[in-house]
Amino acid sequence: MSSFTDEPSLTIANDGLTAIVETGFTYSVGNKHSDKTVIIESGFKTDGATCPKWLRFAVPRWSYIKAVLVHDKLCKERFCMVQNSIKHKMQQPEIDREFYISLIALGMPKYKAKLYYYAVRTYQKTMRLL
Repeated sequence: MSSFTDEPSLTIANDGLTAIVETGFTYSVGNKHSDKTVIIESGFKTDGATCPKWLRFAVPRWSYIKAVLVHDKLCKERFCMVQNSIKHKMQQPEIDREFYISLIALGMPKYKAKLYYYAVRTYQKTMRLL
């Protein structure tokens, strides 16, 4: 199973809609001892979990923030690192699948992680149509 190092610390903007990572962490892609990693550095910006306002009660912006940060970073850069030096390109379906895996690693029940996964897949498909 995937794993995370450290707890990130965030500074949330006054409007509550964005945050900056103050203390970063590393995420092992796929399993705990993977040579593929995603590094979330200090200074990385996020808008937290993106969802329609009417769903906010079910998906709080800052819940499961580690998984959200990993997904945001992968969506932005489209690669993870192999042995901390080689870039491994990732396609959107692989990125979204890793989001699901990271939610499970954080202890989210599988049924709920599936809902989050299908939500991001639907969002990504919708964005491609616009």
